[in-house]
Amino acid sequence: MLVTTERSVCRMRKVRTFSRDTELVKQRRNHIVKVATGLIARRGYNNISTRELAAALGMSTGGLYHYIGSKQDILYLIINFTSDLTGQALGRFDQRMLNEAPSRQLRQSIEVYLDIVDSYRDFHNFVNHIMLSLTVSERRIVYQAESRVVEYFEKLILRGIDQGEFVDSDARLLAHNIVAMANAWANRGWYLKKYYTIESYAREQIKLLLIQLEKTKTAEIIY
Repeated sequence: MLVTTERSVCRMRKVRTFSRDTELVKQRRNHIVKVATGLIARRGYNNISTRELAAALGMSTGGLYHYIGSKQDILYLIINFTSDLTGQALGRFDQRMLNEAPSRQLRQSIEVYLDIVDSYRDFHNFVNHIMLSLTVSERRIVYQAESRVVEYFEKLILRGIDQGEFVDSDARLLAHNIVAMANAWANRGWYLKKYYTIESYAREQIKLLLIQLEKTKTAEIIY
């Protein structure tokens, strides 16, 4: 099981809020991030006003400013949300897959990760789009978030190798390929969705991975 530490997570400056209800602020900001990334991805950051964003969120402009200090804060929230989303994924891995065999845990973890990526496609696409315009510290947040997911899958594959369930393989490269495969669903969904649902895409990708890893069983038997 992957154990993360505060040392591994880099975060940006705090965003001003007038509310003392931290859970409500978190919920509202997550909603702001999800709606804002979709709107910005379609129209561009400089082409939307806070009034238009508030309307898309179903809020008044004053209500929006209750949870942020400025329009610029939305970009900070989007970048910070990278770490929050990664933590959400890792938490779901740990909750659902305790004491499972490595092959089953790998399959279920990939399904969970793809489900999260599918739910936040606009977010992933937007972050990838603005990467080159981010500062070094901002990019580090994104890189560290993806590295934590790669590390989780790498350790899981290594556990399967140690237990004799998987053949000796380049666990780091395979773990990286899992994250790249998930990003491909977000970035190339316009093409992939012509031929796959998120469930069938996950199933076929997992089959290909297990064919590389399994010693005595095939991916068809697993399913």
